Parts: sequence; structure tokens; C-alpha cells
Amino acid sequence: MMGGNSLSAAHVAYSLGIDLRFLYYYPSPFKLCMALLQKRGSCSLHNRLDSCLQMETDRQENHISTSHTENSNPLESRIISKNNDDDSFPSKRLKRGSTDVTSCGDESFPWYSPSLSSFSFSRCNKVLHQGQLAVIDTHQTTWSANVPRGSRGHMKDFWKVYMESCVDASPVLVFKGANIYLFIGSHSHKFLCLNARSGSVQWEIKLEGRIECTAAIVSDFSQVVVGCYMGKIYFLDFLNGHICWIFQASGEVKSQPVVDTCRQLIWCGSHDHNLYALDYKKHCCVYKLPCGGSIYGSPAIDEVHGLLYVASTGGRITAISISASPFNILWLHELEVPVFASLAVTQNGTVICCLVDGHVLALDPNGSTVWKKTTDGPIFAGPCIPSVLPHEVLVCSRSGSVYSFKLEEGDLMWEYNVGDPITASAYVDEHLQLESDASHSSDRLICICSSSGGIHLLRVSRNLSEVMQINKDVMCKNLQG
Repeated sequence: MMGGNSLSAAHVAYSLGIDLRFLYYYPSPFKLCMALLQKRGSCSLHNRLDSCLQMETDRQENHISTSHTENSNPLESRIISKNNDDDSFPSKRLKRGSTDVTSCGDESFPWYSPSLSSFSFSRCNKVLHQGQLAVIDTHQTTWSANVPRGSRGHMKDFWKVYMESCVDASPVLVFKGANIYLFIGSHSHKFLCLNARSGSVQWEIKLEGRIECTAAIVSDFSQVVVGCYMGKIYFLDFLNGHICWIFQASGEVKSQPVVDTCRQLIWCGSHDHNLYALDYKKHCCVYKLPCGGSIYGSPAIDEVHGLLYVASTGGRITAISISASPFNILWLHELEVPVFASLAVTQNGTVICCLVDGHVLALDPNGSTVWKKTTDGPIFAGPCIPSVLPHEVLVCSRSGSVYSFKLEEGDLMWEYNVGDPITASAYVDEHLQLESDASHSSDRLICICSSSGGIHLLRVSRNLSEVMQINKDVMCKNLQG
């Protein structure tokens, strides 16, 4: 298949100036070439493609929809018993000799410490605390380690779980009391809830399409929300995976849903060019907005100013006022370059947007450009603004470089190349603090995952004056086997 990895396909489609779906509908170079030759400037090919890929679903012409109902034949989820005695639906864990799971077993680490509160965190250091409307300064030093600067470490496997096919989505980790859960899906259509300590499967469900969407947890931690390639957005029971509701969009869903705790909504985009607001309490669609292109990245909410921002592959950023109903568009910013990455909002309301042509753009709440910088490769991953590094934004490029820009001015603080393409966002460990001696401030680890299967850990100081000196690849592990 020419489509291959979805982000690689997106890069090829952008370079050729064609619709991404062509690579999947015309699976060989010859068929694609013939189809493009037949087009010859007309829109017939696009019309034919839309006709072939159109899903059998009722389309709503207005912007308000409350008619979506629960699927009459919901897919069945299975709860996996702790001893895995259910032979009719065994967990697909990777066998390692006579055991399925291995663990380092060091119970002195905070991994084994019960949490007093419930919270979830996922890619780009997104944290949601149960019952809270917003999260500010979410980091806390759970544990520290004395590690001399310049030394190299190593990574050790805790456990492995076989997902049966490609995994494009990032996992979501949930701390709920003394339990830690991990939610992840794959191209095999399977979506799993795992015990994050042991790797044992708590429950799993097979959805109707492949999963490239990172899941989200609603604010009361009662439901897990995830989309699939058949245009369905599933609301699953947190405890057992049973389907609470299914919303049908008109195109693939790759965008991670965003939880709007204040309004009890889920905001999610689709390949059908629309942004949807779904009420996760009443299970209905309350808002639908055309965005001028497919939506691959997640929207971003600015609770202080009551705004929501969304970007599309049509090169448009839309700012929506959500402080009161009805919602209304405040401004549009036409970039003329596709946006595949998720957006991020700083504490002062600046919107950070990464473009596929390698530019990084900062806009204020009025849509005016604050700064614009250039990287040396296409960007498909969203920016990371960690609370433990409050003055910088981390951006990963397909060229293999990781960039740190100052949030206020956009000045380049440091750059590091891992040697392989990067299509995933950076992640900063906000709980581990590395110390070396009394003369230096504490350091943090930045995790970078490359397209070749490598995991790189970079050690970075919180002291801005020292960051250039100690930006080292202190750990590296390749997961391909």
C-alpha cells in the first residue's frame, strides 16, 4: 500500500499537492498517476473520491444537532479476569518464556505509591484532574535521583502487550486512587484498558475501524472517549468498556478529543472538515462548525479568555468564543499551509501553531502574530509546553531535530537532532527531578520518540543559562525487533 504510515502519507500528499485520501484509494503508483492524469485540472477526481469514501450516515445541514442516538447493536467489550481464565477471549500479551509480564519490581519508586487524587495525563504533557476546570502548575516532584551530569543511563522493559497491528496513537495514563490504568488502541481496531503496573488487560473492545486517535477521559472519569477511521466517536464506560454512546461523523477521526469540563463537552474534529461539540452527559451533538479542511490535530481551549482554537489542513485557524451560548466565531487566520499538529495555549493566552512547512507561529487572543520561527523540516506533531519548563515550548520536526523556543519572543534556546525523523510530540517527565551537586539546579528528562522506533531521553536544566551546556542524549533505546 502506498498509504503506509499515516503521517508519512500526509507528508507525501502535501509534497505532491494532492488530497491525502488519494494514497489510500489508489493503492499503487501507477493507479495514482493515471488518476491524476485523468484529472487534468478538473474537480471530477475529487468528486469521485468523495463519492467513493462517503460514509452511509445522515448528514446534518445546520450547526446544531441533537438527533444522534446510541447504536442499536453496540460492539461487545470483554472484561479480562486477573488470572486470564477466559479462554474464549484471551489477552494478546507478548509471551516471554513461561511468563507474560515482567516487571522491575522496585517498589521504592513512586510508580508503586498510591495517589490521593484522580488525574490523567497524555501527550504534550496534558493533565486533567478529576473535578477541576483547569490545571495550572500541575507538576510536583514525586521523587528525585542523584545522577552526575554527563553520565549515561539505560532503559528497562517493565512489560509488553501485543496490539496485533500498528500503534499510531499515544497512550493515556490515568491515576485513580491506588490504581493506574493505561488506555491505547491500534490499527487492529482493538482498544484496551491495561493495568499500567503489570500490563495485564482489564478490558478490551474491538471497534469498527482502525484507531489512530489518542483517547480522552471525561472530567468525572466515568467515560473514555476515542475515535476511529469509520468516523465513529465512542463513549465507553471507564470500568468495563461497555458502549455508552456512539456519535457518527462523516469522515475519519484522528484528532484526540478535548475535554471541556466547564461546559461538559467533548470537542473533536474529523476528516469531514467539521469540528463537533458533544455533550458527554446528555449524549448529543450541540455544535458543528466547518473549518475549511480536515482536522488531524486537537483543538485547544483558553479558559481565561473563554476561547477555543482549531486548525485544519486547509491552512485555517479558527477562534471560537465559548464563554456563553450560542458559540460564535471571533476570527479566522488563513495560513495557506496545512496544519496537521495539535494547537497549544500558554498561560497568558498565546496560541502556538506548528505548520507542515516547518514554521512555528505564535498568535495572541486577537489573532495577531506575536512571533514566527522556522525549523529545518516538516512538523506534524503538536508543541509541548511543560509546566516544569515554563518559559519554553518544545517542537519536534520530521528532520529529526528537537527545538526549544522562548515562549515570549520565540528566540531559539537550543536544538538537538536525534538522527531519525520525529512525528510525535515531546514529553517532559514532570515528576522526576535529577540532581548532581549543590552548585547546579535540578534537571528534567525530555522523552523523544522517533519514527525508527527509538526512544531518546534528553537531560535539560531548568536554569535557562545552563540549558545549552547539558542538552545530551543520556539514554536511547530502539523498540524495533
